[in-house]
Amino acid sequence: MRVSAYILVCVLLVGVSFAADPADKIFISEVLYDPDASSPPPFIELYNAAKTNVDLSEWRVRIASKRGLERVALEKGQEKVVIPNHGFYLIGREQDRDAWSKYSYKPDFYCDLSMDFMKGEGGIILEHASGQKRDAVGWGPVRWPYYEGTQYPGVSPGHGLERKSGPTHNEVNGNSYDTGDNLTDFRERAKPQPQNINSPRESPAANTEGNAWGRIKAMYYNQ
Repeated sequence: MRVSAYILVCVLLVGVSFAADPADKIFISEVLYDPDASSPPPFIELYNAAKTNVDLSEWRVRIASKRGLERVALEKGQEKVVIPNHGFYLIGREQDRDAWSKYSYKPDFYCDLSMDFMKGEGGIILEHASGQKRDAVGWGPVRWPYYEGTQYPGVSPGHGLERKSGPTHNEVNGNSYDTGDNLTDFRERAKPQPQNINSPRESPAANTEGNAWGRIKAMYYNQ
């Protein structure tokens, strides 16, 4: 009983520490990995479910692409990279800067990643510069650690892969549903919706706040 109680207390403490750290509420919210002629260029979108702005300067994105492993730090020289509370942050490719000119919401950060995702399989990791994994999404038979739980099977060309707001998705409640399983947490979006720091803020659904156990399983038990 003492051992079980100790384990329970440790799990609860880990859950509390997650809830207390604003950076733990940054999610990969939408990915366009297989664009077509009618869609925007490829992008990675992040969502901040925390009530405070979060500095992303020591964070980075890692992707599994046709080039192999690619990694980019989320920083602009000496400038802080901040994602607003209940807001979004949009990452695009430097080579697509001109192509984004016709869209109302353009990337906040243009990176040198190729973003040539393997269309049948691929994945993205959001991690701290120390190597601490914060979030991941994978599709197809991509290898660990580029996914959580079960990989999403994939989406049609030109469609987005979007994190849901809750068990039933609501467009105005952000993208922070997290059970630790990509197949459960994401959905296919027929018309991608890239959002950046100037997009309307979206308050997270109340039912996304109680998924600490999903986070623990994904990060510590590789489930």
